[in-house]
Amino acid sequence: MGAGNSAPKPLATSFGEEAAGRRGPSLGSILLQGPEANRYRVVLVTPLRIQVFDGHDGKSAELEESVVAAVRSHSPLTSFSAREGSEPTRQDMAVGCQDGAVLVFGLENGTVRGPIRSFEVQEDGPSREAAAADLTRSVTALHLYQGRLFAGSSGRCTYWTLGDGELQREFHLPGTDEQPATASSLVVVPQESALRLWVGLDNGQLVVFEVETGMLVRSFSCCGPEMVSALAFCEKTSAVFALSAHKRVSIWDSKTFACLQKYPAELMTCGSDLSAMGAFDVPKLSLSLLVLAGVDGSLCLRRITRRTDSKLNCILLWYRGDAGGELGCPVTALNFHEDTEMVLLGDAGCRVQLQNIREHVASAAELMQPGLAKRVAGPEENLSGAGSTVQGITEPSPSHSDGPPLPPPADSPPEVSPASAGSAPERTEAKTEEPQTRDGYPGEATSSAAFPVFNGDS
Repeated sequence: MGAGNSAPKPLATSFGEEAAGRRGPSLGSILLQGPEANRYRVVLVTPLRIQVFDGHDGKSAELEESVVAAVRSHSPLTSFSAREGSEPTRQDMAVGCQDGAVLVFGLENGTVRGPIRSFEVQEDGPSREAAAADLTRSVTALHLYQGRLFAGSSGRCTYWTLGDGELQREFHLPGTDEQPATASSLVVVPQESALRLWVGLDNGQLVVFEVETGMLVRSFSCCGPEMVSALAFCEKTSAVFALSAHKRVSIWDSKTFACLQKYPAELMTCGSDLSAMGAFDVPKLSLSLLVLAGVDGSLCLRRITRRTDSKLNCILLWYRGDAGGELGCPVTALNFHEDTEMVLLGDAGCRVQLQNIREHVASAAELMQPGLAKRVAGPEENLSGAGSTVQGITEPSPSHSDGPPLPPPADSPPEVSPASAGSAPERTEAKTEEPQTRDGYPGEATSSAAFPVFNGDS
């Protein structure tokens, strides 16, 4: 038996660098099995094209003519979603278009096929030509969930089933004819008895619908009048994360709709505004990750856990300041590949980077596990650990190596993990003088915590 088939070739880290005439941001990307064993391919979706790359040498692969023709006919593309299919080598990918079309492609053995389904967002008022001209038909958000496709646009969300291609329901968004609300982000949240569709709107509102009945369950303000640009659901903790205007993150209980906490984005990302966000389960490590990408190209990974008092912990595991393809270039889309434990970062330059987080997350999770168990089960405590600071970079204390690390200062190295960042600087007087604030629910006083462990008690 040859050794060539036993060890997979290493993956490339950058794709799309050689593309000529790059225009617009990356809408999404996927890492999928290629036509050969232990070979991968990367699919990158941008407003004007769909591209496929060999995952190991970064070279472009040819697309089927039907895919090229469909993109050419309906470009620019405006939204993206992808989900694993019933087989490991099979996935579905949906793209929304400015003209109101939604195209669904099959991803199989590293090849983009189709479109296997095509849908169209309906418009009540103007004609198709007039609506397309004023962008009211543009598909602004997409979400694939277990054979269901949800599309958001101006004034409504639409739900189809992929199996038969039938329109199942339309969800009309709260608003007026003069100022219709537009869906800017979507996520499906499974409950014990039903599915719920959470919709973030461009006016700062969150609305929740029952998927099967179409009933509006709840409508409430998120973090002000700015657009809710991203929604992420963590099933293990029953928490929905909402990003508002790239500057604020709010955390909501998916069952009770209670606001668990609100934080400035720069606190969650170690100093920058947020441009993309996602929540993913990592079964191999038995943890859930909140992945945060900054407008400066940075990447921040946080472990999500629920405490016994129902509050939420978001613990910094790893930070890298130059994870994107170009320093200072915003990350516009991210994804996570479970088998390889790779984060895919698409940026505003129509490129995608692969960032291997396996070693960083595994070592950080192992390091923090003993202290985490005590923190989750124990009473509220002051988060200031004992440590020493040398030229603005925190050094770990031997007795507190599992403590929460501080966000790195602006002049720190681009990569930080709990093992290197250590705990917070020593503050001998503040330990007894720091006030304890109340729970961060609506109507109660909140303030921003100064540490990267967020437990709902700021």
